[in-house]
Amino acid sequence: MILILGLGFLFQSHTNQKNFRIDLIGVGLFLFSVYTAIHWRSCLREKRKYWDLFLTILLTCFVFLKIAEYDPVQVLPQKMGIKVISFLWILFLIFTFRKLSENNFSLIGPFLAIIPAISFGNFMAYPSVPIAFAIVMGGRNLKFDRTAKLSSFYFPLILVLLLIGKDWWDDFALQRGILLLEGFIFFRLFTIWERPRTIFFLKSAVLFFILNSCFLIWKIFQDPSFQITSYHEDIFLIPVSLLASNALLISGVSVIIWLEPKQSTLQKYLIVLAVTISIAFLGVTISRNSILSFVIFVTIYFLFLGSPKRKLYGSIFVILLFALGIYILFKSEKSLFSLGTTTVRLSIWSFYILATIKSNPIFGFGMFPENKIPFSVTDVSDTDSAFFIRDYILNFKSFPLAHNLYVQGFGSFGILGSLLVLSWFVFIVYKKRNSLGWLWSHNSAICCLLLVWALHELYDFNTLEISNIFLLIGVFALIEFPGDKEKLANESTLSRYAIALIVVALIASSFRFSLVEHFTLKYSKYVMPHNFEFFLPKNFSSQQADIAMPARSSWEYRFLGNKFLFLNLATNPSSSTQADLIEKCFQYQLLPAICYSKLIKYQDQYQVLPEFRNVSEFLLSLYDPFEIYKRESL
Repeated sequence: MILILGLGFLFQSHTNQKNFRIDLIGVGLFLFSVYTAIHWRSCLREKRKYWDLFLTILLTCFVFLKIAEYDPVQVLPQKMGIKVISFLWILFLIFTFRKLSENNFSLIGPFLAIIPAISFGNFMAYPSVPIAFAIVMGGRNLKFDRTAKLSSFYFPLILVLLLIGKDWWDDFALQRGILLLEGFIFFRLFTIWERPRTIFFLKSAVLFFILNSCFLIWKIFQDPSFQITSYHEDIFLIPVSLLASNALLISGVSVIIWLEPKQSTLQKYLIVLAVTISIAFLGVTISRNSILSFVIFVTIYFLFLGSPKRKLYGSIFVILLFALGIYILFKSEKSLFSLGTTTVRLSIWSFYILATIKSNPIFGFGMFPENKIPFSVTDVSDTDSAFFIRDYILNFKSFPLAHNLYVQGFGSFGILGSLLVLSWFVFIVYKKRNSLGWLWSHNSAICCLLLVWALHELYDFNTLEISNIFLLIGVFALIEFPGDKEKLANESTLSRYAIALIVVALIASSFRFSLVEHFTLKYSKYVMPHNFEFFLPKNFSSQQADIAMPARSSWEYRFLGNKFLFLNLATNPSSSTQADLIEKCFQYQLLPAICYSKLIKYQDQYQVLPEFRNVSEFLLSLYDPFEIYKRESL
């Protein structure tokens, strides 16, 4: 009942796709009703199993609804492309339900429902919400029969929960923290699952990648001026690095699945198709980092590992890839040897490290350091690094992204936090030191992919940016350790208090994110999103005064976070309410630059203490060395 009430609350929240919501729920209920009517006798005997199917279909409908709200690829009118994919995916869930036992489907079904939310170019404002539902649905009947050790479970769990508490005010940081918590729980569940379940999850992810890619390819062929030399943001409306990273990961996952025994002919054809599409996307995006990572993966695995037959096929494949790469190199406007973006990255990395050491050396800036780093060091000299960072901010209209998981991690955790994470990792490796050779020989493809991904993260988006973490965890959970089959059955179980704490954190964060998104969509026609200030009002009018968001109490603002506060500020033209919200901004914000910016706009609009405007500008300049909040700069 808690699950059905929660899903009902999510469907009742505001959306910009009201008709689509009705159509989507109708499709889901129609398919469920038809299947149940055909198998009505089985439904009467196994009511709980069919209840699991009903909840899973509802969760799937919610996932596609959220994808439709931020649809980056609109191939057909009336969101018909998403409707087709959702129809096919619900049919796939019903087919899976038919083939699996009640216990297997209750565990894996909810995770199949959220596969569209965790990768492949789809965008959702808060993907952690459906993931939280899947974790509760898939884990509610699971028996945790393995030991919850201090080093491998409670220590990282406590660290993640502390991060969540620290970043609760900051929406973007909190979203990453919740994704990290959910990734940690994913790994715990995958290690409890039997290996075939995890393999089936990864196969399903590859299948959805193929379905979704059909519409991306369709979008490409719709453009008569398409060339392999362009950057294509006008087609995808998503960063090319994101698409390339997904393609790289899917290609590696496909290779791992290929090596699993008992593959049907159809599954092998689908794997070949997935790898082909992945390579095509790597060529289209011309993401040098992802292309180089893919070549390294193929070279290491097919040339240095495995049988002579595999090495022969691998050599032919690498030669063909090399020839294709040379062709693209001469045809592309994006030279593989250009150091332009590398110089910008080096400038941002050095600034991240120096700013963290100067401002927050102990515990860092939290899970979203990008929006705090530019304001942390006030004495920014006019160096080359500062020039490149300013240029990045102006050109991309965004805070400077590190494009390096490890540098960003240092900015997030600081010196002490980074040492704790590194020490924990070294401790785990040290405990497994005697079995490292065995692990590599028995898990060569998996270890090769994880190694390449670790190198890939030196130069590209943070994994948490695009939710690839869940596929990576699925791959990591496939690693076989010596003695896995001789695990002790009578070890102590996971603490009920730990489970309750995790569930409370997931429910609280899901409620908070859903409520914020509800109001964001409800008032979206009166405000416009802004990368630096969250929201800006489109216009102030008497009509808008009638629909202004009501004032909230201090604890509500603290619970709902900074995004909600600035949404309220942008939608409420009342002078007294804005003054109160600006005062709260100074109380709650960690860095006051944005608050001074709002104060200056307030003074200009209502002519409040105009003689002190210069003082406000001076104070803003103290906290805003890159002049992000000066209107003329953006």
